[in-house]
Amino acid sequence: MSAPPAFAPIPAHLQAKFDLGIWHTLFNWADLTVAVQNQWGGPDSSDKRDWLAGRISDLFASEPSTEADDIVMVLLQVLEDEFGVRLEDDTDDTVAQEIMAIRKEIGEGSTARVDALHKKWEESKGKEVATGSVSVREDNQEGEWDGDSVDEETDEDDEDVDMGDAPALVAAKPKAEPEVDEEGFTKVIGKKKK
Repeated sequence: MSAPPAFAPIPAHLQAKFDLGIWHTLFNWADLTVAVQNQWGGPDSSDKRDWLAGRISDLFASEPSTEADDIVMVLLQVLEDEFGVRLEDDTDDTVAQEIMAIRKEIGEGSTARVDALHKKWEESKGKEVATGSVSVREDNQEGEWDGDSVDEETDEDDEDVDMGDAPALVAAKPKAEPEVDEEGFTKVIGKKKK
């Protein structure tokens, strides 16, 4: 097992650039964009994406030897816990590698990658990235019941089932005949107070 690459500490004046690079990487991640657009994390899904960027930045601040696998764990955990998403396309690895590349560059004093991401974002006027390559498959988390999977061994399932006799109907109270006075007017009778 090889030792993790040693990164130079991020200069204080470049920390904001690193944070911006993390945010842009998450903003450009099509899987997360689909979750945000569909509000799978609730009405504050966009805020959760911002919070995730901060969480990853804090991870580097508290543990400078953070590796791509550590980022992947955070990404997968947050997507599942906050958005109800389980990934099967390994894009989390790509996102983690991109963040690690930004971290390395920033440690070397370069902001070229972050500047390019920011320029791309400004050119798109902050619109969400295209999500055409994302495949969504919904699973029933509550159980494996499928409406069409009836016991196929018997044909009896298609027949009506005798549920027994229906309960007897209860007769309604008979309405009183309206009172008509000698002039032919119907007397209005108010409801009694209980």
